[in-house]
Amino acid sequence: MIAKGIVRDFGELISEAERRIIEEIQHGEIETETSITDRFLERVKVIFDEYGGREDGIRFHVKTLRDRGRNAPEHKFGADFCGVLDIHFRNFQQSKGFLSQAKREGYGISTQREFFGAITVRFSKNNAFQRLNEQVGKMLSITPDSFVVVYDIKGFVVVPASSIKGLNGNGRLYGKPVDRFFKEVLMCFIGDPRLKAYDDSSLERMREETNARTAIMFQIYGGQYL
Repeated sequence: MIAKGIVRDFGELISEAERRIIEEIQHGEIETETSITDRFLERVKVIFDEYGGREDGIRFHVKTLRDRGRNAPEHKFGADFCGVLDIHFRNFQQSKGFLSQAKREGYGISTQREFFGAITVRFSKNNAFQRLNEQVGKMLSITPDSFVVVYDIKGFVVVPASSIKGLNGNGRLYGKPVDRFFKEVLMCFIGDPRLKAYDDSSLERMREETNARTAIMFQIYGGQYL
């Protein structure tokens, strides 16, 4: 298991970034999927940098790299951002990543919180869904660890791209809250070891190879993997 409390701390920091972005969406400060993604990843970095580290010597560090060119890679390979987890504990090292496309709720996408705690996302077959289906297909051609983040003001929800690809028409799929998704990334249930990076140059290389518009890397180091 990972050092006591680190998964909880990680999830709480993601939740705080999500909370701040939802407030900005509600106030009309950000509207488009691209601007929400950029602001969310920016907030994640700021909050993690503010947190710094723990008394047991474990440190969090977040890096983000964004393509500044006019030819958006998202149009080629479907990924809004790639994420990397790079762990360097005294007795455990791991680097792995995932791809993600972002969509706002609406235009045939809606979320529902079930009474037993589950979250489902409904997709309606329309032109927007056809576009999304093409995007997830391109991501899946790179890695099975590909996902879609649905921006909902009730809470961001993550759905596997492979599940969306399996839909032949209207239907509901199970999703999970964004903080729980990132917790499972930290616990190494999610992530492709072929998508790895250790520094700015390797993160930029991975962003270019996957044609993701933005890259974010979580570096966790200095402690013991128990």
